[in-house]
Amino acid sequence: MATQTLSPELGDALGTWAVEPLTVAVLLVIASAYLAGLVRIARAGRGVDRTGVVAFSSGWLVLALALLSPIDVYADVSFSVHMAQHLLLTFVAPVLLAMGAPVTLALGALPARAARVLARAMRSRAVTPLTSPLAGWSLFVGVPVVVHATRLFEWSLGSPGWHALEHGLWIGVALVYWWPIVGADPSPRPVRYGVRLLSLTLVMPAMSFLALAIYTADRPLYPTYAALPSPWGPGALDDQRNAAAMMWIAGNLALVVAMLVVAAMWKRHDDERQRRLEAREDAAISVA
Repeated sequence: MATQTLSPELGDALGTWAVEPLTVAVLLVIASAYLAGLVRIARAGRGVDRTGVVAFSSGWLVLALALLSPIDVYADVSFSVHMAQHLLLTFVAPVLLAMGAPVTLALGALPARAARVLARAMRSRAVTPLTSPLAGWSLFVGVPVVVHATRLFEWSLGSPGWHALEHGLWIGVALVYWWPIVGADPSPRPVRYGVRLLSLTLVMPAMSFLALAIYTADRPLYPTYAALPSPWGPGALDDQRNAAAMMWIAGNLALVVAMLVVAAMWKRHDDERQRRLEAREDAAISVA
């Protein structure tokens, strides 16, 4: 869609959707695979985690919102809209998808041989290093810095192929980071709750530094936005600062919420372990 046809009016923007066939196909494949797994689990008479289903479905809807709605269309003319899209793809959708425990679902739904193959793949040399907290943190912090500080972001504004690759990069890196933090699926290297909290805490200053660097820039960092016709181009610097403020406020708020959730999970885990210990002591006393 040509930039000139995009309206800054909210009513017009809400009616502009980006129905890319490849994106729609990928989303349909994801939904179909998850639904097929649920059907197989139900037919086998095993219980379905309704909370996980709601979480995964919500994550899928967030992906669709970020990639098909006016958010994707207007990301080409507004850095702040582009930032909102990145935040949805890195702080919302992957967390919800991970909470849906799709690997656990697949292990229960696949035939025995295929499930064993998947289990071996999860413990392979290619996957195991990605479950390291250091690897996840490095990618989650490093990739945004590299993308925003190099020509990669500018290229994504002018090339649909690069734009699609950028989306895949954001989602992939975010899944690598959030999967062990959420901890809903089995992992070859489970991450302790204290390490999860430390990782989330250390993301905050890194994100704040990048947001500050973007906010304090005295000129538009990306020529494509600055070269757009009115009303987009003339407001590129203010829009850039809005994007930086969004990154700092919304990103850090999401991290704080995640830290509170992980802390609650840690407490619940310790409480359950304490109850099990007390039950064993009571059983030993009754036997004696």
